[in-house]
Amino acid sequence: MEAHSRQLWLKSVRTPAILLLTACFLVLVPIRAQAAPFLRMGSTGESVEMLQNTLSALGYYTARVDGIFGPLTDKAVRAFQSASGLVPDGIVGPLTWAALDRVNEVSRGRTGPLRGRLIVLDAGHGGVEPGAISPWGDKEKNFTLGLALKTRRYLEEMGASVIMTRYGDYSPGSDWGYPVDELLARVSIANSNGADIFVSIHNNAYPKDPGVSGVMGFFRSGSYESYTLASKIAWSVNASSGLRMIDVQEGPYYVLNRTYMPAALIEVGFMTNRDDCLRLRLESFQDRVARGIAAGIVDYLGR
Repeated sequence: MEAHSRQLWLKSVRTPAILLLTACFLVLVPIRAQAAPFLRMGSTGESVEMLQNTLSALGYYTARVDGIFGPLTDKAVRAFQSASGLVPDGIVGPLTWAALDRVNEVSRGRTGPLRGRLIVLDAGHGGVEPGAISPWGDKEKNFTLGLALKTRRYLEEMGASVIMTRYGDYSPGSDWGYPVDELLARVSIANSNGADIFVSIHNNAYPKDPGVSGVMGFFRSGSYESYTLASKIAWSVNASSGLRMIDVQEGPYYVLNRTYMPAALIEVGFMTNRDDCLRLRLESFQDRVARGIAAGIVDYLGR
């Protein structure tokens, strides 16, 4: 009986202790600045294109940008890693991404209306979480990533430093080496880096009425700054893309209410509207939306 009581006591103490240690770990261990994907030989997609463009701008990669991590990309990565004092293993992980960003920032000189500003862009969903799926098979996570990557380019051209919560098709925090909720990861990336603003990009859905189309903005309850940010971005996307402006509302979303800086969530088009989906598939349309998001941010920060 005594041994049984001791086991019960140990269980009752062990569970809170584990929770306490986990909380301390999340607080004391620095959150990775960028939840970037691991890239290596055989990787493909927009993240590889971004890597190739960055290496090209720095003079390490001279081949065609094709989004395929082949022998020439591997050679360029290893050369950059050697020059940066990193292990030249050809694997682009957190240390290599961080080094690329540091060198790239210095090489660009960061001039423009957003110089000195740090912006976190949050591409909604990712990985096992596809977001809304259209009746025609489109996945929200793919549209949001494309929009975020294009917005990042325009913001950096205007001098901003940009951190994305994900750079590929994966869940933010899934590469941190320990279990973490993806919403917490998104918020932690923004808060731990002291971002000036946080902008989350999504696509809406309304199955009850497939005719609904347009753009919406959401902001943190009680925050005038967040309202102003969401409003300026939504109206700017309306102007740049031609999508109908629907409304700007308070949003009961974790990423809005747990970030410390002005935060906005933008819903671009509806996955349940065929015309919106057809437009979102077009690179040219995504580019117009990205220009609108960037212009809204400039308008907000330039007040």
